[in-house]
Amino acid sequence: MQIYVVLCYLVATLLTRGAALFECKNIGQWCDGTIFNRCCGNLRCQLSDFALGTCKTCVDMSYPCARNEHCCSGRCEWFQCQPY
Repeated sequence: MQIYVVLCYLVATLLTRGAALFECKNIGQWCDGTIFNRCCGNLRCQLSDFALGTCKTCVDMSYPCARNEHCCSGRCEWFQCQPY
């Protein structure tokens, strides 16, 4: 019975706030680097801690990265933005 209540609550939440839950974030807004709280367009999520970041045009030096194009310097090595 409890699992049924939890499922009903989740469905109700998705129906009422579903679109807002998956909207992309704009520059300066909070992001967590997942598809659920992603940055819009070409913005990048600069993570300062686990699942705690801010949407920026590019990721500053010494912050985590996945690809060269994510970094302002254009250099991502060992999953960290490096200097030019």
